[in-house]
Amino acid sequence: MSLPLIIDLDGTLVRTDTLVESALSVAMRRPVRFLALLLLLLKGRAAFKRGMADAAKLDCATLPYNRDIIEFIRKRREGGGQVWLVTAADGRIAHGVADHLKLFDGVIASDGAHNLKGPNKAVTLAERFTQGFDYVGDAPADLPVWEKASHVYVAGGSSSALRALKQRGLVPMRRFDPLPMRARDWVKALRLHQWSKNLMLFVPLMLGQAFHDPAMVARLIAGFLCFGLVASATYLFNDMNDLEADRAHMGKRHRALASGRLSLVKGAGLGTAMLLAGIVGAVILSPGFALVVLCYLALTLAYSLWLKAQPLLDVMVIGGLFTLRVQAGVELAEQPQSLWLTSFAMILFGSLALAKRHAELIRAGAEGRTIAGRGYLASDTPLTVSLGIATAAMSVLVMLFYMQFDVAGKGLYNDPQRLFFVPLVLGSWLIRIWVKAHRGTLHDDPVVFALKDKASWLHGAMVAMCWLAAVA
Repeated sequence: MSLPLIIDLDGTLVRTDTLVESALSVAMRRPVRFLALLLLLLKGRAAFKRGMADAAKLDCATLPYNRDIIEFIRKRREGGGQVWLVTAADGRIAHGVADHLKLFDGVIASDGAHNLKGPNKAVTLAERFTQGFDYVGDAPADLPVWEKASHVYVAGGSSSALRALKQRGLVPMRRFDPLPMRARDWVKALRLHQWSKNLMLFVPLMLGQAFHDPAMVARLIAGFLCFGLVASATYLFNDMNDLEADRAHMGKRHRALASGRLSLVKGAGLGTAMLLAGIVGAVILSPGFALVVLCYLALTLAYSLWLKAQPLLDVMVIGGLFTLRVQAGVELAEQPQSLWLTSFAMILFGSLALAKRHAELIRAGAEGRTIAGRGYLASDTPLTVSLGIATAAMSVLVMLFYMQFDVAGKGLYNDPQRLFFVPLVLGSWLIRIWVKAHRGTLHDDPVVFALKDKASWLHGAMVAMCWLAAVA
């Protein structure tokens, strides 16, 4: 008969830290409650863990489980061995995991009064399993347990944990490799492809014909980088807020934070560093630009925490975020304000946001499911398509007004009449976007789709030709 196999939870059976995840969930959704729960630390870590577990109520079915360890558990059970889940995590979470997996003979965990970590766990296991036990852990805090274990198994294993094991002469029987964080995973986690949206900062520079000034161009490039840092930071924070919804999504569950490739602590640290760097850079460039960046940050966080679940209001916010990008470019390029340009950006990108949402609803209806974390129903498609097409048509009209009242009479272009072909091109492209959205074949954000679509590139080339003809 094999020795009992003891499995740790955080960083071992699941590729996350359930306490950190609980704390982040409460802090983002119920900040006042989070501050109140911090007082429980005066009663000890066990009481704090219990309070967080009760407040967060993690969905144990969606946690990022280590499939290799689950298979290891199954084989041990098939061989007749006992398997126990023993963790410093709160018992509410541990029992939830055990009830979901149905693979454990017993559960021992922190109970609100006693924190079962490190030496406490080692003593408890030595007293409970006097004939010996095998232990699977992941961190230096598990060293006291590994020292008492008959056989050592390491999940992932930080370099400090592996180094400490070597110093003590403990040789792991097996190491369960962590999920690697590859370059493409970093690109996806930081949404570097979404930086293309920040090219909107250059629109006022181009329209104002200020691109001949090298200092101004350099200023816009620096602003583009600052805006990108802030945007990437908000994407990281948004992913932290959306962990459960992302894990329930067929595609999004592979994201770095949702899958456990990137730890929540590292993600939060990286996001904070990028956010501070972007804001400091923005302040150095221009106070006006910094104010726009802060407005963008506030609106983005409000969207992540609440507004994205409000139907129709969410697409208005997305339109507003794009408009803030244009406004940031106005501040950096020191161009005059244009109500028509601002209105055009708001309406156009609101229509594109509706196109994305409409395509999601079409696919959800066809598959008989709902969109997690959103306030829409599949039956809302008549509403999204009617509003989307109406705003698309309105954006073309507002562009015409912008050209007539803010461009034609300013003397910036040698032949401004050539620009009046641009609304026709825009209208053609919007028709293409909405046809694909209504068929459910618009799988990307429309702006990202445009970067991949040959027909969109053709439309862009036609716009560029009209602009060059007007300038020449």
